[in-house]
Amino acid sequence: MRIANFRRTDTVSLPGLYLSSVGVSTDDGPGVNETEVANSINGDKDSLDGILFRGVETDVLEVDGIHKLIRVLRPPHARCVIETNGSRPTVLDDLVGAGYADIVSFVFDRYPKKCQLDSMRIARDGDCRFAVTVVTEPQRLTVEDVLDLGDHIKGAMLLQIKRSSEPGALQYKKSEISSLAKSMKGTAKEVRIV
Repeated sequence: MRIANFRRTDTVSLPGLYLSSVGVSTDDGPGVNETEVANSINGDKDSLDGILFRGVETDVLEVDGIHKLIRVLRPPHARCVIETNGSRPTVLDDLVGAGYADIVSFVFDRYPKKCQLDSMRIARDGDCRFAVTVVTEPQRLTVEDVLDLGDHIKGAMLLQIKRSSEPGALQYKKSEISSLAKSMKGTAKEVRIV
């Protein structure tokens, strides 16, 4: 495991929160020095709402040792945000149960598998705040899929609806995304189009 990238400020991933972002990877390539990242976060701890941990080319829940990295980098009283596709519910259950995860930010670009839906249930049942970002694309995650996810998203602090930015991807019209957002109001505390 290595820290692949670090951003001192991230106000985009979860609007309304001022976060530092730590990207972790499972490969052994060059990375950012853990001590330098910890020093930077500690220097900013009075202005930060928390630290966002995300995977680089793999989901963060697949990174062995993520518990240790959170413990090393997280200052007291800072929130820990885990960005994940939820593919490893047992790891998420450990993080939530041990108090390592304060907020889980789920990102789906396909209809979630059962294990991913289980992860959302773990967050909700563990009284862990959660947000959901859906990346819509007619051939991968449809408007109908997102509507079907409504019961699973219920209770989320935020639902973000994005159109795919992949080159050559089919796109929904802005009016279709706006209609979807209106239909999803009430499933999450806040619904945004990003």
